Amino acid sequence: MTEQEIKQRLGRYLALRAETENRLERLARLKNNAELPAMRTGDGSQHTGSSGDRMARAVEVYLAYEDQIKPQIEANQMEMIAIRAMVEALQDPMEREVLRLRYMDGEHCRMLSWREVAWKIYGEADDAAVCRVKRKYQKAISHIAR
Repeated sequence: MTEQEIKQRLGRYLALRAETENRLERLARLKNNAELPAMRTGDGSQHTGSSGDRMARAVEVYLAYEDQIKPQIEANQMEMIAIRAMVEALQDPMEREVLRLRYMDGEHCRMLSWREVAWKIYGEADDAAVCRVKRKYQKAISHIAR
């Protein structure tokens, strides 16, 4: 694997994590609706659907969505495991930490900036600290490529 491919693969981690979390969250909401479907307010007519009908529809929607997303969730989780294993295989703990902070510990789908990584590792974010972090990063990428 080339260094560019490694960087691209690492860069997908946060997006995979966000997609997986969002889909699982939606699935949990659908499960809640299947267990306790939202009550509909009556419109005054005598013919309203029973709560059993609503619950049956909610269960059907939940099961259909679960079947739809299950393969993608499993694929995302397998790729995330492979990416984490790639990072954990590094011998140098500082290299592992730089990659974890940069690619895996970001908020939402945003990677931490080099200054943020430097601050978390060295407690300072000046140009020298950023340069040290980038050197560790380059070493980590080259070690993975070997």
